[in-house]
Amino acid sequence: MLNTQAISSFRDFVSFHRDSVYRQILPYLPISINKTFSSAVREYVDRKGQYRRPSYVLLWALLYKGDLNEALLPAAVQQASEDFMLMHDDWFDSNTLRRGKPAAHLIYGPEYAVNAGNALHTITWKMAVDAAAKLGGSRGNRYLNKFYDIMLGTCAGQHLDMSLTRETRDITKFTLEDYYRSIYAKTAYYSVYGPMQIGAIVADAGEDKARGVKEYGVPAGMAFQIKDDILDCTSTEKELGKAIGTDVKDGVKTIMLWHAVQSASAADLERLRQIYLMPRAAKTEDDVMFVLSKFGELGSIKFAEEKAREFVADALKKFETNEKEIPESGLKDIARESIGGVVARNR
Repeated sequence: MLNTQAISSFRDFVSFHRDSVYRQILPYLPISINKTFSSAVREYVDRKGQYRRPSYVLLWALLYKGDLNEALLPAAVQQASEDFMLMHDDWFDSNTLRRGKPAAHLIYGPEYAVNAGNALHTITWKMAVDAAAKLGGSRGNRYLNKFYDIMLGTCAGQHLDMSLTRETRDITKFTLEDYYRSIYAKTAYYSVYGPMQIGAIVADAGEDKARGVKEYGVPAGMAFQIKDDILDCTSTEKELGKAIGTDVKDGVKTIMLWHAVQSASAADLERLRQIYLMPRAAKTEDDVMFVLSKFGELGSIKFAEEKAREFVADALKKFETNEKEIPESGLKDIARESIGGVVARNR
């Protein structure tokens, strides 16, 4: 049983279980093929991450009266998948910083970093197959099918995000609905409600329960990505562990940009439009700071914060409706707090 006197918040829950999840990954990592290869494969694994996604697996498994030990390997699969995708994303997006250290492609070179990401991708699927075998029977099949669906859906969402970024070059031509569609596919499933559903599957909850998780997990996931976009504008490299202003540099269409387009003067709108038409390499720090300052001046960040709070309020309301049969406990309080905390976090 979880000691909810010692663990009274989602942050405590994550910290308490982080090493247990990490240790599940270690036996799968290569140690003897080649020293540099092995080092590259485990570069992001050893840095560890926030471990929010695997913690959702564990928390929802416990919430549905599942076995924590059965949930550890599926939770580790979620973390390993994040680590390999970030290794690819950092090279693809020309990111220089990850978890407070240089991105993998800057340490090993792009080709080696991508290859290491491919290796960790392969390892992740081996872990998933093993997790399914340990769960066994229809439960194991449900788990593996769910993980597959999450991963495929995430790739489709990434495609939508890239398409919105690269093909809709004129910032006056994208809508708020375009943005919501993109983050729903790219983030909500992978980062929030998918891991929650996996926890429910580990606990052998029925399909009706998994569908109920989606009802409140979707708005929580939407709020999670909006907060990510806000932090890219308002945080610091030291606090966030990665570069700031990357969405502006990459031309990513965010909720702040949409609001700024609706609110800017003709002169400011034209400069914003020209900055977003530039290739990444041509944008200066002054260009980035101009955009970020306008997001603040025009109330675009406050608008995004309000929308995130609305999504969280909707998620919490639906959580109470869908999970009313779960008895009140410290664990249920932590689950509530994990949903509300997607907008309170600072990284």
